[in-house]
Amino acid sequence: MKPASSVVLSALAAILCACEPGESAWETKVDFTEQFFQPENDVRLGRSEALYVPVYSSVLTGEGARPTELAATLSIRNTDLASPIFVTSVTYYDTAGQLIETFLEGAHGLGPMASASIIINVSDTRGGLGANFIVEWGAEKAVSDPIVEAVMIGSSGTHGFSFTSQARGLNSGGQ
Repeated sequence: MKPASSVVLSALAAILCACEPGESAWETKVDFTEQFFQPENDVRLGRSEALYVPVYSSVLTGEGARPTELAATLSIRNTDLASPIFVTSVTYYDTAGQLIETFLEGAHGLGPMASASIIINVSDTRGGLGANFIVEWGAEKAVSDPIVEAVMIGSSGTHGFSFTSQARGLNSGGQ
């Protein structure tokens, strides 16, 4: 029988990496594009917007400001009851503003009231303290704004913690 602390740590690891117990947090990768539908025709976006989403791969904790690694989930939620939105780009940048990864390019539809998520595993520390996503989306007609946010979760010793950050629209320079 496993000690209770081992069971708790296994459960926390499964939460942090969004994987099943026994799977490795370092090997789990979700295919983000499966959460979308492919449009049948060319999409003509009547409205589009770029969003900045702060995300944290780690935070400084304790004496000496030691880094604590975090798992992060980018969540994109279509809040419109009747119409799809189209996510055209999702890119991930590190603290220095360098592109880490492009998760999505081209119009991918997200149906009414549907959600999509990208998971950055706790073992993926490439983003650092000031990582961010840029999410570009649009719609063919007027729709409710999507909710785009990041949820971070981590632990230090026997304490677990989580927090969120909200997307902010990027100024298009008055265009």
